[in-house]
Amino acid sequence: MTRRLPVRWRLTLWFTALLGMTLVLVGSIVFIGLRARLYESFDDQVLDQAELARANITIQNGKPAFATAGPLSSESTEYFLRLLDLDSRVIADTSPNPTGMAWDPAVVPRALAGNTEFSTLIVSNDPTDEPAQSDASNESDPIDQGEQGADHHVVFRMVTEPVRDSSNNVIVGALQFGLDRDDVDEPLAQLLAVFALVSPLLLLAATGGGYLLAGRALAPVAAITDLAARVGAQDLHARLQLDLPDDELGRLAQTFNAMLARIEDAFERQRHFTADAAHELRTPLSLMRSQVDITLARSRSAAAYREALQGLDGDLQRMTGLVSTLLMLARADTRPLVPDRSGFDLADTVALILEQYTPMADEAGIDLRAEADPAPLEADEDLLVQVLVNLIDNALAHTPRAGTVTVGCRSVAGEVQLWVSDTGRGIRTADQERVFDRFYRVDAGRARVNGGTGLGLAICRAIVEAHSGTIALTSRIEHGTRVVVALPGRNGIN
Repeated sequence: MTRRLPVRWRLTLWFTALLGMTLVLVGSIVFIGLRARLYESFDDQVLDQAELARANITIQNGKPAFATAGPLSSESTEYFLRLLDLDSRVIADTSPNPTGMAWDPAVVPRALAGNTEFSTLIVSNDPTDEPAQSDASNESDPIDQGEQGADHHVVFRMVTEPVRDSSNNVIVGALQFGLDRDDVDEPLAQLLAVFALVSPLLLLAATGGGYLLAGRALAPVAAITDLAARVGAQDLHARLQLDLPDDELGRLAQTFNAMLARIEDAFERQRHFTADAAHELRTPLSLMRSQVDITLARSRSAAAYREALQGLDGDLQRMTGLVSTLLMLARADTRPLVPDRSGFDLADTVALILEQYTPMADEAGIDLRAEADPAPLEADEDLLVQVLVNLIDNALAHTPRAGTVTVGCRSVAGEVQLWVSDTGRGIRTADQERVFDRFYRVDAGRARVNGGTGLGLAICRAIVEAHSGTIALTSRIEHGTRVVVALPGRNGIN
């Protein structure tokens, strides 16, 4: 049921419940401790008064008696005295109801045996009520006794102790002294009343205060909710401006801002990607449209038409490759590429690719070298061939005549490393961080002339990440560039 309540109300109810339990616990500890202390002090007072009364007892012919009539003539209802002989017969009694007041039959024999016994005696103010007495070890609840005393009863705390003959220290009787406990029970009852009155008021105030405090504590969450509700594709630059400590809510706000930054970056990349893709597709389409218009402007021979169609075929091949690349990247964005893994040795693949590129490198005056050691792994060979082709194409395109391009692979520390390095112009540090972005070109004009689209390294990264690998680039101006791919070996495949 509480799960359907708002978080603010749930926090308030938990706070109120916790405070209520704390009040009950603390109140109970205080009340029980205070009651025990007051009762202990009251028992000491009763015992002191009984000692004073015993000092007024004389022994005549082996029987106790009061030396003076003072104690017996007292008309006070706050205490009473009772003197008994060895046969438990009453010799003197100042209690309010001498004939009706009973006592525990076991108390007097224990006192006559030499023990001092405490007990509680409840005397009714109504003559028709029967008096009641409880032993100290089985004392009735003070709250109930207080209520009884307030209605029809008086609660006496009574001590029964032996009376000894001072000449031979022989027990000759027993003395009972009872004192009205109203001076203790009434403050305890008032304390309970105060607790009963103040506790609901405190809980009510705590509920209101807890509701306000919960609202203040959850204010950052409300701000996050409001921002999330109104943010749109055009408002991704919005951020939470909250001055919060480094706690749960502070980290939530920071995480939310970071999420907005990532979404904004993704949107910006998507916008740039769309614009660049449209531009890249428009260029070959414009060229094709121009060629068609020129060809159709006047009648031409079959050879001229054939030449025009051959030109269109080259542009169509370039555009087809671009569309295929864009389709692969789009699929990689919507769902991860799933490599069709099989076992092979990457060194054999490197050798095969270099064999195909050697004539092209010789024609360009570039020394194409291999440093391939055995590197068995389980991966999608077709996709890795595409990685190799893109990396070698980039290296050959940016390496001048008499330069060197090195392709190598090896197996080390449970992974397979593949690298392509060149002695070309190198890449500036500022550009190295962006070369894996889609459509990014270090030299846009030169790359376009060479037929590059700026998607080669982006494709390589997508393929490598699909294999749970990493790709990194290092470069120095006028010293060349090195791209290293690290892939899990046969024992490290996820």
